[in-house]
Amino acid sequence: MTDIGEVWLADLNEERRRRVLIVSVARFNRVAARVVVVPEIDGGPDEVPFPWRIEDDDGTVYAIDFVRAIAAERLLERVGQASSTTSGQVRRAIRTIT
Repeated sequence: MTDIGEVWLADLNEERRRRVLIVSVARFNRVAARVVVVPEIDGGPDEVPFPWRIEDDDGTVYAIDFVRAIAAERLLERVGQASSTTSGQVRRAIRTIT
């Protein structure tokens, strides 16, 4: 089952499939059969200030303001792992806005 910090290719009912960062823990994902994700976006993190955009070590930018829960079955393929620094920044950002 998926866990926080993993990067997946997901079907978000958009024109194209998008990479997403898992922000929910494995236990929630297993019990709910859903995952909480933030999508990767094009553009730099400075276009929208913290806490809305987080940049990973590899330059990938995740949009915290587009956080959503999706059915676990909409995750298509695991494509990577975000750094622990990025996962921590995402958790702090979500706490900031909630």
